[in-house]
Amino acid sequence: MSAMSGTSGTSGTSGTSGTSGTGIVVGPDSTAGGSDINRPLLISPGTTPIENLPETLPVFPGQAWPGLAGAGWPTLPQAKSRDTDWELSKFVTAVLGEFVQQSIGTTQPRTWSNLLDRDNDKYDETGTQKELEELRSLIDYRGAVFDEAMAQRAGMLTYMRGILNFTENSHPATYRLCMLAFKFAEFQDMYWKRVFQRPRPSRIDPAIIPPIEVPGHSAYPSGHACEGMMVALTLEQVLPATFVPTGTAEAGPLRIMARRIARNREVLGLHYPSDTFCGFKLAARAMPLFLSAPTVRGKPPEPSTAAAAPVPPEQEWPQDPVTLAKGKPNEIVAVGGNTIHPGGLLSAARAEWA
Repeated sequence: MSAMSGTSGTSGTSGTSGTSGTGIVVGPDSTAGGSDINRPLLISPGTTPIENLPETLPVFPGQAWPGLAGAGWPTLPQAKSRDTDWELSKFVTAVLGEFVQQSIGTTQPRTWSNLLDRDNDKYDETGTQKELEELRSLIDYRGAVFDEAMAQRAGMLTYMRGILNFTENSHPATYRLCMLAFKFAEFQDMYWKRVFQRPRPSRIDPAIIPPIEVPGHSAYPSGHACEGMMVALTLEQVLPATFVPTGTAEAGPLRIMARRIARNREVLGLHYPSDTFCGFKLAARAMPLFLSAPTVRGKPPEPSTAAAAPVPPEQEWPQDPVTLAKGKPNEIVAVGGNTIHPGGLLSAARAEWA
């Protein structure tokens, strides 16, 4: 086996042999685990030394890569770039362009930029003092939740995956779908944070003093709440109905984990409870737009293809409403019944769990 420079750290991917003493990845593929690559092509010694030279040590002729010397190798067949060829972070950024073009309804179309109402969905300043009192009462719980909250801070999907025990390798379409859901939620919640500009609790109440650095962006709505619930709702569209029977989603592990992640942000003093509920509301309202994007839903087959190889149609599944604050109406998830095409990520993800 050979060592290649330009990579460091220990790979967590099977098929590699860890690191050498210099921190270089050693194994069949030095890029395993997402490391960058260094692939120089210079002059290599031939295998037969030059004859009749007086030197004691053998001298080998230098050889360039033969493809550069007119070896006449044929070119490979032309092939289109595939979504699976993309680096995942670039792929999800590119698909955002689809999400922002989606709209639901005709009379007053719902788009990503009007999912919340600037007046009716804004936070209630008169209730802030009562929320601060609740946050003060949560300070004593910080020691118990701190490790969990910090792990969820940077690895929300790690927890959601832990419920179902899947990875990017075992369920690639499911993983990509979750990453798209996360990115679409993040895109929206950051937009609305800038619209509402709610100061973080510790900006108002010095008794809150969070145990970590407070993010600079504003509080409302909670990004972790929106992103966690969006991933939970997306997985509900993927998993067999026996895992999330109708009428039980709120008590199921996906939504419970999403709520736990959001609540831990309140315990750390980073969010008001109303930030959390607004994040859940935003996720519920975003689901129809998310599912309507061509990359998620797929595209109708060409007539000739459909006639030659008919595929049984799939549909979006209805989903339970999302519970918000006590005394507030539940947020309807307005999905169900729309056609899902075989070429989309949702169909591919469902097939991984069939």
